[in-house]
Amino acid sequence: LGKQAQAAMKAGDLVSDDLIMGIMEERLQEDDCKSGYLLDGFPRTIPQAEALKALLEKMGEKLDAAVEIDVPRDVILDRLTTRRTCESCGAIYNTKSNPTKVEGVCDKCGGAAVQREDETEEAISNRLNVYNDQTAPLVGFYKEEGLLLSVDATSSQSVIDAIQAKIG
Repeated sequence: LGKQAQAAMKAGDLVSDDLIMGIMEERLQEDDCKSGYLLDGFPRTIPQAEALKALLEKMGEKLDAAVEIDVPRDVILDRLTTRRTCESCGAIYNTKSNPTKVEGVCDKCGGAAVQREDETEEAISNRLNVYNDQTAPLVGFYKEEGLLLSVDATSSQSVIDAIQAKIG
């Protein structure tokens, strides 16, 4: 299934929900998922959420929670457009909150700390528009299911503590 998904992505096609759900079913049955798991970035649409619910019911399981990490659009734009990533070692910096000692040079390895192509204001705005159209409706879906936990992530300092406190 993974090879089918990879072929679709290489061709520039979207991976079908059926294929994604097949991959999810295989993955969730692995031993390391038996005591729990965290799905990051999935589901992305209402049909995927409905398919996940059906899959988990088939497996005799259910979601404990869906966590919404709430950050205003302007904060997301600011955080991502000021982020810099080392091309060599992958270290992450921020020109405002965690700058490199020498502009554009990674503190760890001396590689180039650059803005990624997908972190320009235009690219981020496009991703946020797709999110608003396709993914944001999941908030209502999971609220109706009684599973939504919303965490204010404007201040990144205490986000993990807040999530852990809500999940338990």
